[in-house]
Amino acid sequence: MKLALKDHMTRKLITVTQGATAAEAYRLMTNYWIRHLPVLDENEEFIVGMLSERDLLRSPSAETPVENLMSTPLKVFEIDTPIKSVVDAMIEEKVSAFLITKNEEVVGIVTSEDMLILLDQLLKKDETISWNLSEIFINPALQRAAYLVGQAGI
Repeated sequence: MKLALKDHMTRKLITVTQGATAAEAYRLMTNYWIRHLPVLDENEEFIVGMLSERDLLRSPSAETPVENLMSTPLKVFEIDTPIKSVVDAMIEEKVSAFLITKNEEVVGIVTSEDMLILLDQLLKKDETISWNLSEIFINPALQRAAYLVGQAGI
């Protein structure tokens, strides 16, 4: 079975402008049950950064502008990038969300939660599989999955 990134990402982006406040961004995240917001320039034409729930935790005030909290520069992946490359980047760079592009146009976002959902689906495919702790310690794929789960705070 070939896994494709396009099947395991979120296409509908909830965004915030760089002039919005931390409180406004937090309200969006809470209302949509998300932890990442792509940040648009003031004209709402280009994505200029990414705001995470962790970024909001650093905010000195609810009135702090998003542009002072967001992460830049953005790292993006093309839609045909192998999922393993995206997961490797999440682990190595300690980044839990990347924008996905097709022909340089943003078409979605992939998060560590999307990858955990994929892992759950793969594990459910064969319910006869049972893992014991010693198998997890020696299996690199399961070690990475356990690491991702830990990084996601689950």
